[in-house]
Amino acid sequence: MNKRLLTLGATALTTALLLSGAAQAGYDKDQDNAANEGDVVEIAMVDNEFQPKELEIAVGTTVRWENKAGRTFHDVYFPDEDIGSPLRMLPEETWERTFDEAGTYEYICRPHENRGMVGVIHVVEADGAAEDGKEAKEAEGKDK
Repeated sequence: MNKRLLTLGATALTTALLLSGAAQAGYDKDQDNAANEGDVVEIAMVDNEFQPKELEIAVGTTVRWENKAGRTFHDVYFPDEDIGSPLRMLPEETWERTFDEAGTYEYICRPHENRGMVGVIHVVEADGAAEDGKEAKEAEGKDK
C-alpha cells in the first residue's frame, strides 16, 4: 500500500514539474517577441538607471516604464518633444507611451540625469525591425 502511494506521489510531482516547465517555456517565447508591433515592452527604473538602457522596437509598440526603486521617485522625460510622465513616479507606479513613428527617441529621468539616468529607444518599421536596427546602429558607429 505504501509503495502504491509513493508511486502516485512521484507521478503527480513529475507531472506538475513538467507542466510548470512547459508554461515557463511558453512565457520565455512570448518575451522574445515582445518588440513586435502592438506589444508592450517593459523598462524598469532601478537605482538610478533604466533597464534596459537602450531598446529597439517596432512601430506601434507600447513601452511601459515601472519604478522598481525601493524609496526613490523617478520620471521619464523626452526633452526633444517636451513630453513625459509625471515628475514624481513613486515606487511601483507605471507610465506608458506608444511609438507610432520610426525614429530614435532619447529620454531622461530629470531628477537623476546628472547621475547618468538616460535611455534611448530605436523605433523601426515592423517589416525588417531587426535588420533595419542593425544597419542603423552600424551607421551610427561610423559617424562617431
